[in-house]
Parts: sequence; structure tokens; C-alpha cells
Amino acid sequence: MLLGQNVNSYRSADVTFPALLRHISGRIGESGSPIRWIRFESSNPKDFSDELIDTIAADERICRGLHIAVQHGSSRILKAMNRRYTRESYLALVQRLRSRIPDVELSTDIMLGFPGESEEDFAEAVSLMRQVEYESAFMYYFNPREGTPAATMDAQVPLEVKKARLQRIIDMQLEITSRVMARRVGRTVPVLADIVSRDSRDELLGKTSQNERVAFRGKPSLLGSFVDVHLDSLNGNTFRGTIVS
Repeated sequence: MLLGQNVNSYRSADVTFPALLRHISGRIGESGSPIRWIRFESSNPKDFSDELIDTIAADERICRGLHIAVQHGSSRILKAMNRRYTRESYLALVQRLRSRIPDVELSTDIMLGFPGESEEDFAEAVSLMRQVEYESAFMYYFNPREGTPAATMDAQVPLEVKKARLQRIIDMQLEITSRVMARRVGRTVPVLADIVSRDSRDELLGKTSQNERVAFRGKPSLLGSFVDVHLDSLNGNTFRGTIVS
């Protein structure tokens, strides 16, 4: 259900996902709902339209943390994976997103060691990761699954090569994550307090619009509430902050 709206009017094939997001946000505003954020996280790059970018840019309710899986940085490997986008079209999408939504932070999925992956293909994956500067990434190597076309493709990459390439990507991404998150230290941002810290009953954990984890001192009565938090420092992948009155 869409906040009490009759869904029958939203069964038409003409309704786009951005239009649905706008409708949900509009109903939240009209109903006086306490819902403040709409967290839309993941999309196939081929489906991420300019209409969707404009919808997110125009609506502060839609969170600024987006997960857009790239899977690889080589157009040749993307084609072999049957992905319907290229390295160039993906990077163009990222450029449009950051131009229209300056406070957006991106995360992704990337898989190394797909059959036929050369050192040149791997280098393209590395360079794309460096260029985009994802705040976080889910990284893994290709593991053949019985019954899939890729399992019987020629030029399977040796396991030791896959593991070595994956470790290189992980090490690089850890550096990128630290650098990207450090840029946000010193800002004051809205945070949704959602759990009590396991380390202290006086400390809460929450999430930013960019889906970042923040730890700060606060009473359990704040759980489920939005609070403005100054990001004081970074500890690993978690910000430490102070509530701003």
C-alpha cells in the first residue's frame, strides 16, 4: 500500500519508478507522516535514468546514499557478463549523479577473476574504482556455479590469481573509504538514531542520509528520532560525533 492510496491507479505500465518515488514522497508530505527519509539504495546502472536522478536531486526525503553495482571496470568483461552497459556509460552516469546531487555517496559491487579477465582488464577495474572513489564496496572473486554459462567458459582464471587480484582491490578500497569518509569530518548532519551501542548504554548508533554509521552520546529515548550530529572524528568506518542542540 502507498500510505492509504488506492494502488489500482498505479498498475499502469506507464508509471515509472521515479514517478512512484515522487508519489510516495508526496503522500508522506500530505499525510503529515513522521517518515522523514525514503531510502532507495540499489539500481542496475542500465535502469538509472536522468528522470530518476532529477527526482532524487529535487527531493530531500530521498536519501543520498546510493548503491549502484558496477561489477567490473572493463567493457569487454561487462559484455562477457551479459551486462547491458559499458565502462563509459557507467562513468557518465556517475558524473551526472554527482553534478546533480553534490552530496551523494556511492557504494558498489565488484567481482574479479571472471573468465577471460586479463591483467589489462583488471587494471581497468582498478582505475574505475580509483576514479569513482566509492565510499564502500562489496568485493569478491568469481566462483563458478554449476549450470551457469560462465562455469564452462574458456580461460578460467586460476584461483591464486583471483585471490591476489581481490586482495589488491580490497587494500585499495580501504584507503579510498578512509579518504572519502575523512572529508566529511567536521560537518553537522541529520542522523537517525536506531540502536544502543553494545559498548555503552550512554552511546547510540545511527545512520546518515548517505547510509554512514555514526556513534554519539545520547539517551535511549532518542531511538527512532532524528538528531543533528557534528561529525567529530572517524574510527575505522564509523564516525564519532556530538549531538548539536
